[in-house]
Amino acid sequence: MRTEALLATALLPIAAVAHQATVSYSELDVHGREITGELRFALADVRNQPAGVLLDSYVVKSSGQPCALQPGARAAPDGEDGISIKASWICPAEIEEVSVRVEFLDWFPIGATHLSRIGFGPDEISQRAVQVEEPTFEARRSRSVGEEFWRFLRLGIEHIFTGYDHIAFLIGLLLLGGRLGELVKIVTAFTVAHSITLALAALNVFAPSPRVVEPLIAASIVFIGVENLWALRKRAAEKALRHRWMVTLGFGLVHGFGFASVLRGLDLPRNVLATGLVSFNLGVEVGQVCIVVIALPLVRRLHRFAAPLSAIVAVLGAFWLVQRLAG
Repeated sequence: MRTEALLATALLPIAAVAHQATVSYSELDVHGREITGELRFALADVRNQPAGVLLDSYVVKSSGQPCALQPGARAAPDGEDGISIKASWICPAEIEEVSVRVEFLDWFPIGATHLSRIGFGPDEISQRAVQVEEPTFEARRSRSVGEEFWRFLRLGIEHIFTGYDHIAFLIGLLLLGGRLGELVKIVTAFTVAHSITLALAALNVFAPSPRVVEPLIAASIVFIGVENLWALRKRAAEKALRHRWMVTLGFGLVHGFGFASVLRGLDLPRNVLATGLVSFNLGVEVGQVCIVVIALPLVRRLHRFAAPLSAIVAVLGAFWLVQRLAG
């Protein structure tokens, strides 16, 4: 075997392999969503175990989600007394953290040890050792604070630009027109509110179920569209705009819980969560500002179509509301 001596030397204090015991090895390399790996065994230890069974008992996850073993795994001799199995796994998202449960240790003699090398890049190598009493190991990609900041900033921008319900809500807010000061007040109230609930949910202080939050977001879009239609029909747009900041403050609390679903889904460790929370929220704000800057001139040029556009916003919200309640 090619790397046994190096791994055993590096991990000797952990693995306690001074006596003759069964030792198996794995080398994993992370590339985006894919993990390529090679497992090595002494032939005597796995003589009666097919390669597929060994791979099925080597359970790979990324950020708590199972990674799918890909077809085409290959077994081959490894020296005179060993066997090597090459395989790959595809994970649901770009890999930041890997956990592996080495279940085949149950089949080996008492004292059996598994040594693993995990590479996230040429300069980022982790080494782990596990035994049957604690057969799971984890390794995480290390990032600088700056890298983490930009990563979550981009995630926040992407989320707002792909969140069509949030875009519809923002455009609905602009359709009544209004002075710049009024619009700043309205958007600021929305920002302050969703920042509060985003933090509460991401920190697991209070996080309502998506089955409650998502229909409420849709209902907020219906409300804005209908209020626009009422204000336009009653020629009460100025009155509606004076109080709209209170409406966006309330609905902003709901939308913040929706934004938080992204961070909660990543299951971030505490040391990353603070940076992620701040930069993700900033990314959401950057996305919102871009949408307002792009949409506001268009909305003002199309002011005479404010009523039909508001009706479209209301219909979209109603569609999402029915869809989410049914789901």
